[in-house]
Amino acid sequence: MSATRDLPKLFTLGVLHMAQYFPAAFTGVALPFILRREGLPLEMFWLLALPGVPRWLKWAIALVVDNYGNARIGYRKTWIIPCTLIGAALYASIAWVPPSVATVHAIVAVLTVKSFIMAAQDIAVDGYAAESMTDAERPIGTSIIVFLATLAGVLGSGVVALVELYGWRPTMLGASVLLIVAAAPAIIRREPPPPRATLIRKARGERPNLFKALARPESRYILPFLFLFGFGGAFFGSMVGPFLADKGLTLTQFGILAPISAIAGSGAGAIATPLLVARFGLRNTAMIGVAMLPVEGLTFCAFALMPALPPLPMFVAVVAVLGFGTSVYTFAVNNSRFRWVSKAQAGTDYSMQSSLWNFGIWVAGSVAGFVVAITGWSVFFPLAAGAAAAFGVFYLVAFDRIERLVRAREGTESTDDSAADPAAS
Repeated sequence: MSATRDLPKLFTLGVLHMAQYFPAAFTGVALPFILRREGLPLEMFWLLALPGVPRWLKWAIALVVDNYGNARIGYRKTWIIPCTLIGAALYASIAWVPPSVATVHAIVAVLTVKSFIMAAQDIAVDGYAAESMTDAERPIGTSIIVFLATLAGVLGSGVVALVELYGWRPTMLGASVLLIVAAAPAIIRREPPPPRATLIRKARGERPNLFKALARPESRYILPFLFLFGFGGAFFGSMVGPFLADKGLTLTQFGILAPISAIAGSGAGAIATPLLVARFGLRNTAMIGVAMLPVEGLTFCAFALMPALPPLPMFVAVVAVLGFGTSVYTFAVNNSRFRWVSKAQAGTDYSMQSSLWNFGIWVAGSVAGFVVAITGWSVFFPLAAGAAAAFGVFYLVAFDRIERLVRAREGTESTDDSAADPAAS
C-alpha cells in the first residue's frame, strides 16, 4: 500500500461532491423550511421526497454509465460534463416558480427531472472516487469529500437567508451557476486511468454486472445496512427544518444557524476522524458517533418541550457539538462505503449501495411528517435517534465480517493469468 497522498486529486473529488450535495440540501432542508413557512401541511411533505426517487434507481442507470464513455475525454468526465450543464439549466428554471403551496407540484416536477439527470453524474463521480483513492488516501480523502459535501449542504440550506435578502429568482439563478463552478476543477483536471481490476475485467471481455454485485456474500450485510443508514439519518434530519419553523425561527435565523452549526460540527469531525481512525481503527471510531445519536435525540426532545428555543448563540453551539459527535459516525461509514466497492465495477457497485441508501432516505422523508403529526415533536426526536443508533449498532457488529469478505474479494479481482494492458483501455 502506498503511503503517498495526491491531495489535489482528493480536493477535486471533494469539490465534485459539492456539486452533488448543494441541490440535495436545498431540496431536503431549505425547501421544506420555506414551504412550511408558506403553510404546507405536514401531511403533504411526502411530495418533497419525490425528487429522491431517481436516486434510489441509480443501480439501473449505473449499468449504462459504467459501460460507456470516451477514453479521450475520460470515462467519468463523459458523463460529468453534460449532466452538470443540463442539471444546472433545470435548476435555474425554477427561478421563475416562486415557492408556495400552489406551486409545490411544479417545483417538485422540475426537481424530479433534474434529479434523474444528476443521478448519472453522481454515479460517475462516486465511481471516480472509489476507483482512484488508495487505502492510504481513503481516511483523509473521505474527510475532504464529506466535509466539502457538508459545506455544499450548508450553502444549499443557507439559501433561505439569501431568499429573504435578494428574492427567489436571483438566488436560484446564482445557485445554478454554483453547480457548474463546483464541477469545473474535475472537468479541467486530467482523469486518471482505470484501476487494474477494471483493466483485467475489460481484458476478459466482461461488462459490469449487477447480479454479481448482489450475489457477493458481503452484500447481505452492506445493502440492508445502507438502507437503514439512509433511513435513520433522513428520518431525524428531514424534520429539523420544519421543527425550527414551528418554533418561530425566521428565514435569516435559520440561514445563520444551518451554516455555522454544520461547518463547526462537520469541520471538527473531518479533522478528528482520520486521527481517530489512525489511533483506534475505523470500527471503534464509528462507535463514538453511534453513542452520540441518543444524546442528540434527547437534546432535541428537551428543545421541543421548552416554550422557546435557547438564545441563538447557545442553540448554535449545542447543535454544533452534537453534529461533531454524530459526524464521526457518518465519516466512518462513508470511509467504509468507498472501501466496500469493487474496483472492477466501481460505478455499478457504489450505485447499488447508493440506491439502497437513497431508498432509505426517500422512505424516511415520505413517512416522517406523518409520524410527527401523530406523535408530536417531543416523542418523534427520541424515537428517530433511537432507530438511527440501533442501525449504527448493526454496522459495528457486522464490521469485521464485512472486512474479511471484502479483502478476500479484492485478492481475487486483482490477479489474472495475463497482465492487463493499460494501453488497451
